[in-house]
Amino acid sequence: MDFGWTPAQRAVYDRMRALGAEADAAAPDDRMRVLARGGALGLPIARELGGEGLDLVTTALAYEGLGATLRDGGVLLAAGAHLFGVALLLARVGTPAQQRAWLPRMATGDCMATVAATEAGAGSDVASVEARADRTAAGYSLTGEKRYVTWADRADVYFAVARDGGGDAGKAPARGLTALLVPRASAGEPGAARAGAGTAASAARVRVGAPLATAGLRGARLAPVSFCGCEVGPDALLGRAGAGLAVFQIAMTYERALILAFRLGAMERALGEAVRFVREREIGGQAIARHQAVAHRVAQMKLRLETSRLLVYRAAWELDRGQRGQAEAALAKWHVADSAVLFALDDLRLRGGAGYLEESGLPSAVDDALGGSIHSGTSDVLATVVARWLGL
Repeated sequence: MDFGWTPAQRAVYDRMRALGAEADAAAPDDRMRVLARGGALGLPIARELGGEGLDLVTTALAYEGLGATLRDGGVLLAAGAHLFGVALLLARVGTPAQQRAWLPRMATGDCMATVAATEAGAGSDVASVEARADRTAAGYSLTGEKRYVTWADRADVYFAVARDGGGDAGKAPARGLTALLVPRASAGEPGAARAGAGTAASAARVRVGAPLATAGLRGARLAPVSFCGCEVGPDALLGRAGAGLAVFQIAMTYERALILAFRLGAMERALGEAVRFVREREIGGQAIARHQAVAHRVAQMKLRLETSRLLVYRAAWELDRGQRGQAEAALAKWHVADSAVLFALDDLRLRGGAGYLEESGLPSAVDDALGGSIHSGTSDVLATVVARWLGL
């Protein structure tokens, strides 16, 4: 087993690290544009569809490089929802026409995508969604409200999961779910032409609610999104009608495996800063690094970083081999998310009172890490996924 990186992979890492630094220096509203301009939104998309055709292990390494220099975890989370939650799903289950219509623009960031699945009564249990996709002569009519949608107000298209209502709107919905790719722009509105290539633009307005005031990950721009009888064509369907749950699980597998790859770089950066701090900070005439309790805390941070790396790259490797990778992806996301929270708390505790000041940036790092333990499945949900794969 080779744990080394090729020169080509190292070059990608270095390029993304430099891109992350450029984005970090930009205004918050410009950071996604910087990432798009630098190619970060299309790394694993096939070359013939506008991307770089990278394997997922190299893509994970690239996002580790971004996280090493870009401290805005929210915008990296939104980039991951776009690339791992939607674009890779299209590459996996989309028809050739859907891929040609959407992926080239997704790769460049000209079309931003996001996942719209969570509802008031359906978070971890997506099978309980109440949003409804009724079949019409022209395709589908989508009605329902989604919560906690990442990049909600700036997305051009939403990957939405709804209960298949069949062909009669007056009847109870079917048991199955249907997955749809819903453009934000309404027919006849500004931007409709941009949204409609290959997929009919929605004939009713997609309504984005007020941004949610989150404790961390503010750059992710969470907000509710309402679909009010949005009419989309048959080419909006992802996979088969009624098989939306399986489509959603594929999307979540990619997202869970890769969306926290940037945390590896963030933890690496924080570890280096912590090592420098404990070497330089003195109490009683000696560096606090000489105290075993401090040294052990830093050593545990290193342990969490390296075990997180192993699980992320193992999950990416499994997906590259064409395996389902659901358990590996769940393990990766579960472990990285929990490790990031403990890592951030240890980083803060090393500084004592100074670490608790907002100016240190460490309380914000804790809030960002806590957010990572919720999206794409909480630790309890992911533990359930793993347990089921063990036959329990």
